[in-house]
Amino acid sequence: MNASFYINLATSIITFVLGILLLTGIIYPGNKDSTKIVFGIVLLIYGLYRFINSFSKMKQAKQQERHEKMIEEREKLLNR
Repeated sequence: MNASFYINLATSIITFVLGILLLTGIIYPGNKDSTKIVFGIVLLIYGLYRFINSFSKMKQAKQQERHEKMIEEREKLLNR
């Protein structure tokens, strides 16, 4: 895993937590302003999207690595 995966993971967690804090009123206490609620929901969805996206990219990279290793092993067997 490379640094971009960890950056994406940290960003998704921070964004998700900020969305929760905004919806609960800890960050911006006061009345239930609809803009605050919509922005909190957008932050939650964006954090979830980044989390799913980074894990799917990691899974795809591992699958590509396994595929390349299989091709390499096959070529070794055929060249014997």
